[in-house]
Amino acid sequence: MINIVCVFKDQKNNHKPWVSYSEDYVDRLYRGINRNINIDFNFYCISNRETKYNTIPLTLDSDGYWNKIELFRKDLFDGPVLYFDLDVVICNDITPMIKSCTIDKLYMVEEPYQSIHNSSVMLWNQNYSYLYDRYVNNQSTIVNEYTDTDRQGALGDQAYISENVEHEVIDQKYIAWEHHKIKTDVVDPTILIFTGKKKPHLNRNLDIIRNNWI
Repeated sequence: MINIVCVFKDQKNNHKPWVSYSEDYVDRLYRGINRNINIDFNFYCISNRETKYNTIPLTLDSDGYWNKIELFRKDLFDGPVLYFDLDVVICNDITPMIKSCTIDKLYMVEEPYQSIHNSSVMLWNQNYSYLYDRYVNNQSTIVNEYTDTDRQGALGDQAYISENVEHEVIDQKYIAWEHHKIKTDVVDPTILIFTGKKKPHLNRNLDIIRNNWI
């Protein structure tokens, strides 16, 4: 049994429509997982509103990707956890990817164009509640530190997580990227990750979206 989790914060009047997700994104992610897994799973949505899924309330008023830090609240899950960003597209069976990761580390994905450890997909089975506790006690300081552009791309929640947890990266053979800087060699990926302004609803012309984001 594995716990699969997403984070959905309903933000009305978002001035960046390309990063404003509706609950439709949660539905499509769930359906993609359900079609492409061969082990039992529980599906959770951490959100500031009730959803049709197992809903865990957000407790902090964070901006954007910083809401992901609530994944690490103590005793939130029992057993291994697999997290997906809402704009991840599940294309093939994720079971081999899950089984390729050992349980004693946190796993992230590596962006091939700048070697940043990305938090779009994460898997872990350990207690990392200190990430949440530090964030709660030093929220403005941490956000400011990881928004400093002098860090040359090592920004945001993913930098905070990767720099404070001993971690590994998921085998790149499972991952493809949709980003203006990336040309991936993965033709039939397990997972397609969108970054920046590249989002599934803005790329419905792609065959991989028509076939899998349903």
